[in-house]
Amino acid sequence: MGSENSALKSYTLKEPPFTLPSGLAVYPAVLQDGKFASVFVYKRENEDKVNKAAKHLKTLRHPCLLRFLSCTVEADGIHLVTERVQPLEVALERLSSAEICSGIYDILLALIFLHDRGHLTHNNVCLSSVFVSEDGHWKLGGMETVCKVPQATPEFLRSIQAVRDPASIPPEEMSPEFSSLPESHGHARDAYSFGTLVEGLLTVLRGQVSADVLSSFQQTLLSTVLHPIPQCRPALCTLLTHDFFRNDFLEVVNFLKSLTLKSEEEKTEFFKFLLDRVSCLSEELIASRLVPLLLNQLVFAEPVAVKSFLPHLLGPKKDNARGDTPCLLSPALFQARVIPVLLQLFQVHEEHVRLVLLSHIEAYVEHFTQEQLKKVVLPQVLLGLRDTSDSIVSITLHSLAVLVSLLGPEVVVGGERTKIFKRTAPSFTKTADLSPQGDQFSQSVKFPMNGISDVKSTSGDSENFPSDPEKSEEWPDWNEPTEPENQTMGTQIWPPEPCDAAAEEPRSGGAGINLGVGIPAAVPVTSGEQTPIPASLPLTEEPTPLKSSPPQKTSLAQSDSDKIKPPKVLSQERPLKLPSELGLGEEFTIQVKRKPAQDPELDWFADMIPEIKPSATFLILPELRTETDDVSPGMQFSSKFAAAEMNEAEAEGWGEEGELNWEDNNW
Repeated sequence: MGSENSALKSYTLKEPPFTLPSGLAVYPAVLQDGKFASVFVYKRENEDKVNKAAKHLKTLRHPCLLRFLSCTVEADGIHLVTERVQPLEVALERLSSAEICSGIYDILLALIFLHDRGHLTHNNVCLSSVFVSEDGHWKLGGMETVCKVPQATPEFLRSIQAVRDPASIPPEEMSPEFSSLPESHGHARDAYSFGTLVEGLLTVLRGQVSADVLSSFQQTLLSTVLHPIPQCRPALCTLLTHDFFRNDFLEVVNFLKSLTLKSEEEKTEFFKFLLDRVSCLSEELIASRLVPLLLNQLVFAEPVAVKSFLPHLLGPKKDNARGDTPCLLSPALFQARVIPVLLQLFQVHEEHVRLVLLSHIEAYVEHFTQEQLKKVVLPQVLLGLRDTSDSIVSITLHSLAVLVSLLGPEVVVGGERTKIFKRTAPSFTKTADLSPQGDQFSQSVKFPMNGISDVKSTSGDSENFPSDPEKSEEWPDWNEPTEPENQTMGTQIWPPEPCDAAAEEPRSGGAGINLGVGIPAAVPVTSGEQTPIPASLPLTEEPTPLKSSPPQKTSLAQSDSDKIKPPKVLSQERPLKLPSELGLGEEFTIQVKRKPAQDPELDWFADMIPEIKPSATFLILPELRTETDDVSPGMQFSSKFAAAEMNEAEAEGWGEEGELNWEDNNW
C-alpha cells in the first residue's frame, strides 16, 4: 500500500480532541506539508501497547485498515500519527443507509484480511475501534489488542481487558473452563464481536433498507456469527454473498476496485448501464465515494465509459438546461469534490486522459479559480501545442480559445497586440463605413467599374456622383511642387495631329497640358463650361509623359506644315467615348500648377539658343515627329548634330523632295 512510514518533521494539533471510551484522546492535526492527519495520544505507561499497535499498523497494509504515518514521544505522552479519520460514534448520525451498509462491508473485508492473510485476531471489534476516513471508507483501528491466533490465551485476554468493550466479549470467555481456541477456529472471537457490532447498527437502518433483506440478514447473524458455540461460527467470508451486500452502490464500488480483472464484455455492459444505477444514489455518496473511483486513468481508457457516462460526471447540474447533458452533481458538490481531482488529472501526461479532459473543458472550466487556471490548467494545456499528436494539438487550440474568455488574451496569448483587421462591408454599394476610421461617404454611392460608368445616357453624368466637390475625393497633384498655386483651365482633349500654328497657340500660352498622344487630358475649368470635343478620336501606340511645353517654338512646323501628313490609325485603335459616356463630371477637376515664365533679361544665354532647321524629309516619319514634338529649349541644341547627319544621308539615298529612292536603297 506504499511506504508512508517515514518520520514526520512536525505537525500542529487542533482542538478540541475526541476521547474514546478507553480514555484515548484523538486530535485532528495538520502536517507540515498542509495535509490533514489524526494524532492518538497515549499515556507514557502504555508504551508497550503503543509500540505493538505501531508495529501492526506498519506491517499490515489494507484499504480498510487505519493507515500509519509516524510515532513520536512528546512531553504529554506518546503520539501515534495516522491519516485523518473520525470516530464512527461521531460520524454515524450523518451517514446514509448506503454508507452504513458499505462501512459494514469494509470492516468485514478488514477482518477477513487479518484472519486469512495475517493469521491474526483483533480481539476488540467494537464501535470505538472503527473510524471513518475523509473519503467515506470505514477503517479498523485499535490495533493494540491484535495478536497471533495461538497467542490469544486467557492470560493475554485478561491483560487487555481494560481496553476491550464488554459487549464484544464472547460468552465462552465467561466460563471458568475457558481455554485457548484451536487455530482452525481462531476467527470465532472476532466473528462474535462483529455480529454484535452489526446488530447494533441494523437498528439505525430500520426504515431505510428493505425489511425483508434486513430481517434475513439479522437471522443469518444469529444463526452463524452470534452462535453461542464458537465451533459453530463459520468464517466471516461466508457473509459476503448475502443479499444485504447486494445493492447498486456496493456493486459499483466493487466492480471499479477490480476493474483490471474484468473482461471487455463485462466492462462494456457495466459502463453502458452505469448511469441508471448511479442516478438512484445520493449526490453526497457519489461525490465522496464514487468520484475518486470513476475519475482516473483506467476509466478514461474505456471507450464506453467516455461516451456513455463521463459526460454526465464532468460537469455540474444546470438550471433549466433543456437539451444539455443531465449531470449528477450540484455546482457546490462539483467544485468541492470533482475540481480537486481534475487538477490532479491535468498533471497526468497520458494522451487518452488529456483528450477526455479537454473534450469537456467547456463544462467545468468556469468552476476553477483564477489562480488554478493560471498556475495549473493553462501551463498544462500549453504543453499540448508541442506534442507530436495532431489530435492533441487540435483539441489544445480549441481549449485555448475557451480559456481566452476567462483569462483574457494577454494571459493566454501573451505579448503586445496590434489592430490588424478592420470591420468593413465589402460591397461596391456602401451605405455606411463600419470601420472605426469613420465614414467617407454619408450616402449610397454607386462606383464605376475601372473608372468607366455603365450609364449610357449623354444628358448628364453628374447625377451619378456627389455634386459637392468638397465631399468628393481629392485627386493627387501630378505636377512638380515648385509650380505656382492652383490655375484653372478649360477641359481640352488634344488630337494626335501634327503641330501647326493654330495648335501651338495654347501651348505657347501655357493654357493647356498635353497628356499624351491620343489620350484625352481633362483640364478643369472654373466656369463650369466645357469646350466641344470631337465624337471619335484615335488612340496611338504610346502616350508621352506629362510635360508642359516650352514658351519658345521652332519654325519647323511653320516651314513644312503643308508636307506633314497625319499618322495612320492602327488596327488596334478604337474611337474613344464621349466624356458623358466615361462618367466623369465637371466636379472632377484637376488642379494644376503653372510654371512661371523666365525673365529674358535674367537669362544670360537666351540669345545663344541655336535655331535648327532639319530637312523636310525628316518630318515625314511620325516616330521622329513625336519624339521632337515636345523638345525643350535645352534639347534643341543637340538636334544640330542630328541635322548634320541627315544631310549626309540625303546625299546618299534621299531625293531632292525628301522622298526615299527605293531602287537605290534596300530598306
